[in-house]
Amino acid sequence: MSVITTTDTTFFDPFEQLLHDLTERIDAVATAIATESRQLDRHEEFTTSRLAQAINDALHHHPITAPGLALEVHAEEFTKPAEKVAGADLYISLVRKDVEFPRSKGLLVQAKRRSSMLRSDEPRRLGNQCKRMNRRSKTGSYVWVYDAHGIVSAKAPQSSEPILQRLTDASSVGELIADGLRCNKGDDNIGRELSAEPTAGIKAVMRRLSVPQGLDFVVRQD
Repeated sequence: MSVITTTDTTFFDPFEQLLHDLTERIDAVATAIATESRQLDRHEEFTTSRLAQAINDALHHHPITAPGLALEVHAEEFTKPAEKVAGADLYISLVRKDVEFPRSKGLLVQAKRRSSMLRSDEPRRLGNQCKRMNRRSKTGSYVWVYDAHGIVSAKAPQSSEPILQRLTDASSVGELIADGLRCNKGDDNIGRELSAEPTAGIKAVMRRLSVPQGLDFVVRQD
């Protein structure tokens, strides 16, 4: 239970409880998918697709709610583009409809297996992908590093040849998404259009940026 203590009182925060449960659920799924990917030697793009769908399934089968609040999630797949304009494997839409002024932000994610970074050409390739993401969004671009037993999220480096030691602002996948819903992370400029139907809105951004996978999270009043 999320309880905030001040000098005068202690009170329950439904929104923070929802984000706490969301973080734990997403991180449990991410750990399972990362372990499976290592065991089966899956490529990053396929692993990311599996992860997005697994998160979607987990939250649909066992919805997360808190008093007065509900969480909606939707996974979307776009026909694999010939060129990823944004350099990203995954687009994440973060929407708050539980506040007076609804807000929509976005994240771009490029995924890499830590072991693949040992190949001589991979750091340069990641650098080029990060440069393309940062051209689209300097505040909303991230790298997810698949380890043997989990996934580490970090800001996409600005360097043209990033190495994993340069990754900063490290967190888990669940922590990144929760912080995005707090509006502490993400980019308003790549948020989906709130006036459009949700599926059409996320598809429009994915099409514009040529990103093959999408996840949409919405916090609304219940």
